Amino acid sequence: MNMNLIKNIENIQSGKNILLCFPYAGGGSSIYSNWIKKLQNDVTVCSIQLPGREDRIIEAPYTHMKELLKELNNHIIQLKNNKIFIFGHSMGAKIAYEAAKILESHNITVNHLIVSSSRVPHIPETNPISHLSDKKFKNKIASFGVTPKEIIQNEDLFNFFLPMLRADFILDETYYNDKIEMLSCPITSFYGKEDEDANYETISKWKEYTKSNFDYEAFEGGHFFLKNQEEKVLSKITKILKSS
Repeated sequence: MNMNLIKNIENIQSGKNILLCFPYAGGGSSIYSNWIKKLQNDVTVCSIQLPGREDRIIEAPYTHMKELLKELNNHIIQLKNNKIFIFGHSMGAKIAYEAAKILESHNITVNHLIVSSSRVPHIPETNPISHLSDKKFKNKIASFGVTPKEIIQNEDLFNFFLPMLRADFILDETYYNDKIEMLSCPITSFYGKEDEDANYETISKWKEYTKSNFDYEAFEGGHFFLKNQEEKVLSKITKILKSS
């Protein structure tokens, strides 16, 4: 199994709970580093490291979902002896959904899928930014408030990360499937109360993607509520783990 792709796999115990976590656009596996320790009594958190960032910085980032899924497919199916939960935020939610499809297509049970701050696959992106000029793209990225100021304020450093950032948004914004492919697992959708894009109306459409139960949870904040609401997010995830 690729330890560069799936972090913390060395701590997986056969038959135990694992939580696969997929990052948002521009994010790396480290955004879930706190979760590993805080959830260790309930689950082994395994975050996904996509190419083009952190310890995979020299690898070319993906710009299309199909390319990414080719790499993902052969590795996640090896987790079949575990109780699998999946979480993804924004772009990561879409990848998480595709990961659940892969597992279920191999008759591997997914215990729960949590999709956070994300539109559903059959609704196209309405506010794309990947086509913007470098300056406008940078300003938009800065407005999200999750990219470190050291990167935003240093032109050379930002330009170094620019291809990866733009590639992620191309992948996220071009991801579309007009066919609703339902999962057997329950789905819970998280969203920020102040998020104008991934609002309740948007995230509630995920109920069309499960043959099982659908639930949702609202958190204070905007699109990137994960950081400021981490304890409440982890509390909700823990409840899902214990009830599944």
